[in-house]
Amino acid sequence: MALVGFDFPYGYPVGFAAALGLTDTPRWLGVWREIASRIVDRDDNSNNRFEVAGDLNRRISGGCYPFWGCPPRCESVTMSRTKGGPGRLLEKRLTDVGKMQPIWKLFQNGSVGSQALLGIPYLAALRDDAVLSPVSRVWPFETGLGALPSRPKRDYLIVHAEIYPSLLPIQPANGEVKDAVQVRTMADHFAARDDAGELSTLFAGPAYFTPKDRERIEQEEGWTLGVLSGQQVQPNLDLQPLPASPHPSSAIRGTPRHRGGSGFTTAPGYRNRNGQTVLRSTGFAGTDHGQSVYVLQCGGCRHEYGANGSDIFQRRCPVCQGGKPGLVY
Repeated sequence: MALVGFDFPYGYPVGFAAALGLTDTPRWLGVWREIASRIVDRDDNSNNRFEVAGDLNRRISGGCYPFWGCPPRCESVTMSRTKGGPGRLLEKRLTDVGKMQPIWKLFQNGSVGSQALLGIPYLAALRDDAVLSPVSRVWPFETGLGALPSRPKRDYLIVHAEIYPSLLPIQPANGEVKDAVQVRTMADHFAARDDAGELSTLFAGPAYFTPKDRERIEQEEGWTLGVLSGQQVQPNLDLQPLPASPHPSSAIRGTPRHRGGSGFTTAPGYRNRNGQTVLRSTGFAGTDHGQSVYVLQCGGCRHEYGANGSDIFQRRCPVCQGGKPGLVY
């Protein structure tokens, strides 16, 4: 079997296809076809990704949402350099743990949205290639979540899977390019797991998935190979099975359990009694006297939102727990 992985999201947060009015099934494929039909990626490395994103924003919100981030020359009434206001779509997918950036961000440090808009058409072309299509499958969309069957029980030779090389710690030598080291480290990691007979089990994903999670992942969002918890993956040193988190609420890297007392509630990683975790401070002024806005993430649905530092300890998710709307940041 050949494992082919690209470092960009293969799917968008649940609800994206519906927000665009796409009726194709499965939903992930409808999104792929929509993007592939609009993106123009030229030989001189120029492309129309900001224009496409702006048009998708127009269809969804009529403004600069959900996509954001562009050079000044590309700003328009539906595309802004900075993050737009809140909306009904989730900030991240279930698989986007730790420092993974939201797919809506298209520009500047850490952005991954442009890679998805430009990469998906090429991935779709590989999937639809007349020669490769009969022997290729896109995980988990076309295989489902589960350990891969043995070769005699498979009718495909190629598996396409989303990867995230930053999951693995690296040790670059002097002068080495970080990206190259990351790719080599990840390839070695997966190869070693395959040699140990452990690679196929990674395709099952975490053990904590609910039936609703599985439907969401297999039909729309996808999953990142190797993400089994919020902890950083260890390279192929001991080849022990990766730890699986018992519940999505602990799938944020370095998330401690609830800690009582004062002075802890604004620290990144603090999780309140309702499963809401502090990701970072924005530095922006809040709506409560003398308070700043902090970014919280729901441990259940992964929605991110702003909150005053003074009420972090009691916040509930505005999406799945009926909490008050988050602050703009």
